[in-house]
Amino acid sequence: MITDKEFYIQSLRDHLYYLRTIRGFCITIELSFYKNNEEYISIAEDFSRKSEELSKEAISYTGGLISNEALKNNIYVSEYTLPCEELTEKLFGIFIDTTITKEELNFREGINQNINSELIENIKILNNKALTFAKNFKMFCNDIKEKMDSNNLFSFSYIDFFSYLFDEVNTYTEDLERIIAMENYSPIYATGFAYNFANTLLKTAKFIRDWTDPSNSDVFDLASYYVNAFDEIINKYLKSDISPDNQEVLSNNMKEILVDYQDFIKKLLERLVNFEIYFITPPISIDNIYTSVNFYKFIINLESEENNAK
Repeated sequence: MITDKEFYIQSLRDHLYYLRTIRGFCITIELSFYKNNEEYISIAEDFSRKSEELSKEAISYTGGLISNEALKNNIYVSEYTLPCEELTEKLFGIFIDTTITKEELNFREGINQNINSELIENIKILNNKALTFAKNFKMFCNDIKEKMDSNNLFSFSYIDFFSYLFDEVNTYTEDLERIIAMENYSPIYATGFAYNFANTLLKTAKFIRDWTDPSNSDVFDLASYYVNAFDEIINKYLKSDISPDNQEVLSNNMKEILVDYQDFIKKLLERLVNFEIYFITPPISIDNIYTSVNFYKFIINLESEENNAK
């Protein structure tokens, strides 16, 4: 069973990462439809607004403080987030509320020391609201995917992109359910979590490869390399048992690949915000991938530290 402090930290960590990510997904969904699909555009806009409301509530409970590890790993925002939001606004003629990004860029190192019963109750309410919200968003993504599968709906995004959104948000809902139940990570749960991360990263590498303009062959080739690398990791997860030794080996393999992949995405963002590269997706999508990589690397390192402490 987790403590109130662990409940507080883990709840807000999930909300700050996943709600921002969902907001980015919603913007990409809005921009992927023709105007004749106004219903889907409107629903995506509603989800975007709701994610912003929940994000602001989560931020209000932090007191402007997050852990040093979360801060230095840029798991919520990076130096590229605001430029990518502004570039997305410019390219698509839309409005993005950047106040959340600016607040998160001003986070300071620390942990709220006043974790009282009232705060815990407020976060319990937030967790339940966020869980309902995330489950509804999963249903929305699945509905789009099924209609695209049957050629009853057109989007400029790939069908697999909506599978990726579903899987990403499913990880959020599963972890929220664990936190709401005040449960620790079990070895089986941790293995499933790591496998889901690897699968998500495989899809992001595929998206980078397929969103890249053909003139940028260097990006295409490197993205293809990471597709193969993450695919190999996934196969190892499927074939290995969940013994601590095997998990440590797989975790170390993942960490090695993540360091390189993180640097690859960071360099892409540098080129993107300096107008040196073009992708057939909103710039905010590339920043979402970068913070995802940062988040997963942070979680893997955190799990390793906890295991070494036992």
